[in-house]
Amino acid sequence: MNQLGQTLDLGPAELFPLAREAILTWRLQESAGVIARPMRRAHAGQIVDLRLNPVWPLPAVRLRGRALTVPVGSCEIVDVIDTERIDGGRIATDRIDAEHFDAERAAGFTYRTLLGHLESGEQTFLAYVGTDGHLNVSITSESVPGHPLLRACAPLSVAAQRMMARRYAAGLKRMLQQSGVRAKIPR
Repeated sequence: MNQLGQTLDLGPAELFPLAREAILTWRLQESAGVIARPMRRAHAGQIVDLRLNPVWPLPAVRLRGRALTVPVGSCEIVDVIDTERIDGGRIATDRIDAEHFDAERAAGFTYRTLLGHLESGEQTFLAYVGTDGHLNVSITSESVPGHPLLRACAPLSVAAQRMMARRYAAGLKRMLQQSGVRAKIPR
């Protein structure tokens, strides 16, 4: 089982609402070249098809009105954390460790891959305000290659997952920097 994690300081806590929306509406994935369909607000039980734009960061090439993308596979959201919801959200989860962040300000979700996905496992996307008052993003995954070709070259699969985790974190940071919010975002 491959266990990967990427955490990045995004700046001051006042950026949390923007990061929260980016994660819960799949814009985080789009910032890294992953297209999620249908693109609805994340909720438990939701099944989403993921595709990769092979020419990212450029827009996907279109042929006869259709974007040429690479199918990654489907996933199901198994857990959502959103402490900013009117009803207070929920923090009780066995997938997300609540000890290292302010339980009042956290948002994200965990999905598990479905049969046919390139990887077999779970991935968590989480924006949270740390105990130090800084906004962070954490992308973690536990998986094994889901396709025989990927199992044959497992180190390449792990490297690709690490690269994608970095792209997700950097994409969110870039979105926050471009948002126009006057806050000091670490470079």
